[in-house]
Amino acid sequence: MYKEVYKEMVAGGVARQNPSKQWYSKEGLVVEEQEAFGLASEYELIRPDRLLFVDEVGSNTSQTKDGNVGGEKFLCIAGGRPQIRASTKDAHFTVLGFTAANGQPIMCAIIFAAKALEDEWVLGLDPFAAWEGEDENMHGNSGKGKRYPQGPVCDVEGKQLPTYCCVSENGSITAELLVGMLKHMDDSGIFPRNNGPPTFLILDGHGSRFDILFLEYINNPVHNWTVCIGVPYGTSLKADHRQELTINKVDIVGLVNTAWENSFANIATNKKAIYERG
Repeated sequence: MYKEVYKEMVAGGVARQNPSKQWYSKEGLVVEEQEAFGLASEYELIRPDRLLFVDEVGSNTSQTKDGNVGGEKFLCIAGGRPQIRASTKDAHFTVLGFTAANGQPIMCAIIFAAKALEDEWVLGLDPFAAWEGEDENMHGNSGKGKRYPQGPVCDVEGKQLPTYCCVSENGSITAELLVGMLKHMDDSGIFPRNNGPPTFLILDGHGSRFDILFLEYINNPVHNWTVCIGVPYGTSLKADHRQELTINKVDIVGLVNTAWENSFANIATNKKAIYERG
């Protein structure tokens, strides 16, 4: 299967096939076998900036099933049971991180489980950030590290791409939302159609990838994408600060913003994962 993907990447203009297999280092340099990382390959990426992966991470703001993460222990009296206050309110959401094969984070997308998107969810809320200026100074208090942090902003070749926020009733991906995400990237101009091959996107076999709405979008010559879709799978069918002790939808963007740089935007670990996959 992987060989078929490589052939599609060659046809899509993001890779080339060499006459013989070569060994590569973690940095992508041709080396001898004893210095190599991973397996030898006859295929070589020539436009890693145009090859995109996307990973979906579903979560919930309720902490009732978090468990003893990290092995942390608490002391209490003999025969007692330590109790920790936690948020029990459900707010399901999915974070999608679009990453290029050079390790560069391209875009963050957040799907809220809801019928309609509310502006306050997009702004996010950090109740512990100090308010700056006058009461009406919304602009001065919006952005990373401020009261309204908003989602991660990715810098792609000097263009700023803000987080794409959207909703579905169960917080999962749909063809309409996937099209909206690609359109968000297209509208930003980060992948100019007159310079280089079409962007090559690798997706899993979720049912939304086979919807006519998505297929029509990626095959439109005005904004065509080369998309490699995996095998379909059946599961796609199926008090200190006197704040309320719940984590709500308005908190999600801020939480994602906090975790973004150490996950999807960590170029070093992105590259390591890409190298390990060959």
